[in-house]
Amino acid sequence: MTPFYAWLSSLAQEGKLPAAFEYAFFVRGLLSVMLLAPLLGGMSHLVVARRLSFFSAALGQAALTGLTIGLLLGEPINGAYGGIFGFCTLSALAMVYVKRHATLPTDTLVGVFLSMTLGIGICLLVAVTKRFNVHQIEAVMFGSLLTVTDFDLLLLLCIGIAIGYLLAFVYNDLLLDSLDPALARVVGARSIFVDYLFVLLLTAAIVVSLKVIGALLIEAMVVVPAATARNLARTTRAYLALSILTALVAGTGGLFLSSRFLVPSGGAVVLVMSAMFFLTLGVSWVRRMARPA
Repeated sequence: MTPFYAWLSSLAQEGKLPAAFEYAFFVRGLLSVMLLAPLLGGMSHLVVARRLSFFSAALGQAALTGLTIGLLLGEPINGAYGGIFGFCTLSALAMVYVKRHATLPTDTLVGVFLSMTLGIGICLLVAVTKRFNVHQIEAVMFGSLLTVTDFDLLLLLCIGIAIGYLLAFVYNDLLLDSLDPALARVVGARSIFVDYLFVLLLTAAIVVSLKVIGALLIEAMVVVPAATARNLARTTRAYLALSILTALVAGTGGLFLSSRFLVPSGGAVVLVMSAMFFLTLGVSWVRRMARPA
């Protein structure tokens, strides 16, 4: 990848590209956004349809706890995927199991898990900060361009392809089970299977997204694109396409803002995405008002 970064840098120095392309870390961040947009944006409408918005927030908190566990077990701070993925997977499976067998509302159960994982993470964070600089932990909490590596890009590409491949086989069952579980059971959709499979795929997508978006902001990336697309879309295909487009535009715009004003990339991406939501909300309101009574 080094020759590719050098080529882009030379084009930026000649004025053919924006100055930000002179820096390899910015190019890696841009590539990661281009990979994340179809991944998280494409899953966003399913997250909203299955009412898993709060669930994704709980997984973000679990990621922070998984990071501390991985670091205590000796994993490097820039590659603690084992601890993060392991703990997030166990948390996700436990939440789905309890949700399917308990009588309490889903948001209450997720809130219990969120509180528990956050409590564990805070306690373990004390031990971790004795060995690592707290600013290194903040990079995972809020997202940072500086931490994205070529290995992260390769991992993101592989995970994205795998998730897209699996979703292609169960998409219809997932969508039907999300909109009408009773009808899904009648036509033979495997509700339990798609429920567990989707949370596992969502967990994998969240874990590989942490370095760009951050654990505390990951919920926005898997919820706001669908909310923005919902303001404009009239068909399922438009809903999916606009979710991906929202994630791509917000991710790209956020990266340029973060490089220009030196703010965390995750926060900048979320701000751009939020602005797009309120803009499309206004467009939707104008459209409704313009309709004949």
